Amino acid sequence: MNRTIEKVLAMIASILNVFGIAGTGVFMFSIDNLFKTESLQQQIIEDVQQSTGTKLTLTDLQDLSQVFGSIGWFVIIVLIISLIIGTAGMIKLHSDTKLAGILFIGAGIFACLISVPSILFYIAAILCFTRKKAQPQESPVGKKAPHQISNNQEHIK
Repeated sequence: MNRTIEKVLAMIASILNVFGIAGTGVFMFSIDNLFKTESLQQQIIEDVQQSTGTKLTLTDLQDLSQVFGSIGWFVIIVLIISLIIGTAGMIKLHSDTKLAGILFIGAGIFACLISVPSILFYIAAILCFTRKKAQPQESPVGKKAPHQISNNQEHIK
């Protein structure tokens, strides 16, 4: 059976995962560079002190930078796992559709539960579970079935 729809949905979700990985990497790089700029650090400290009245130190900013970095790496690793599982599902799509559906659900879970790639993986998984193989038709509409000769004597009378 042709599983083009599932394959296209999984490919789009995988491409969106790649964009998510790249976007997270760019975000991490820019945040890291922003927190290393001394003039910006002083500006952030002054703004926080003026708006909240809280004393913020340079080590607090460095800790915040490390938290952003850790979260960013976590997101990148999870999206790479989703990409690998989704690719495995695309490979298994023609040989074992139930396993491909399970892999697509796993890829959707790792793609952050309610993001566009995860929704596409879920739709592909549902299609893997619900679409059945095409059954051969008995006879096309509008055409007569071939005539069979009967040896039954009662049928001839």
